[in-house]
Amino acid sequence: MKTTITSIALLGILLSCANNDSQTNSILNINSVTKIFNPPKEEYKYKTYTPKSELENHYIGFNSPNAINRIAEIENAYFNDSKTGFSKFYGTVWKEYAMENYTDEDSIQIFDYYQSKMQEKDENIQSMDCTIYAVEALKHGLGDKYKAVRNYHRQIYKNQGYAGWSMAYILTKYYDWEAYLIVSETSEEYSSCLTNFKKDKKYHVWKQPDIPIERLYILEKEVSDIDRLLLENEFGWGFSEQGWHTWITRFDTLKECNWIGSPSVVEDPLNFNIPLFLQTKFTDYTDYASHVIVFPPKK
Repeated sequence: MKTTITSIALLGILLSCANNDSQTNSILNINSVTKIFNPPKEEYKYKTYTPKSELENHYIGFNSPNAINRIAEIENAYFNDSKTGFSKFYGTVWKEYAMENYTDEDSIQIFDYYQSKMQEKDENIQSMDCTIYAVEALKHGLGDKYKAVRNYHRQIYKNQGYAGWSMAYILTKYYDWEAYLIVSETSEEYSSCLTNFKKDKKYHVWKQPDIPIERLYILEKEVSDIDRLLLENEFGWGFSEQGWHTWITRFDTLKECNWIGSPSVVEDPLNFNIPLFLQTKFTDYTDYASHVIVFPPKK
């Protein structure tokens, strides 16, 4: 109430001055008074949420700065657009919900509403999940070699889609990438991981080719060794618990796509407002308890 009285009083003084002084009146008109009480909104300024890589490439047959910079491009576009409206990137599971629900005002299917918003911006929408996201990085890092990797995948896995374990197998078998197994004592496959590593130094994937492992780390006992391994590599391709989740690493940070992520974190009609992309220090990551990560060979 006190704020309202002060505002009205100030408005009265300003208008009184304008009426009593012709010179002031020419400067201080009703429009300028309006601007005092209703200042224009600040123009949104583009922000860098994911810094690009400026490092030299140290890998053979893989360009880590290219891979990281593709992810930076996607994430920066997403976060800038999703915080001011809608992004062209959306989660695959978010779409399922959006196709089953309708807007409150005019009962339009939410996914149709989203598509109409993007048509106004003349942008093509793009579905995202954890594997699509990780493959974007891998594709740009491999460059011309990606076509051969895709052909190997078709030969081995036929029409099956990409998975964390399928790409890890191809990269270790044909491109000399090295795989490491990191398992928590809380993992349901803790015992089997240790047994299989002792037996044949491989991570056994259910009904799929096994992946050769260079070393096994126990998370609770070897955090510093895990950090050291990660910090030696700008890029890693990884998956968790038999391939339930796929992700990449940028040094000691695990970067992932959340497939229920919304294209907008400010006006999602579903009110999820969940970001599409997340990152966590690898050794603090607890969503899953067993992980395989593969690194390219170094020069």
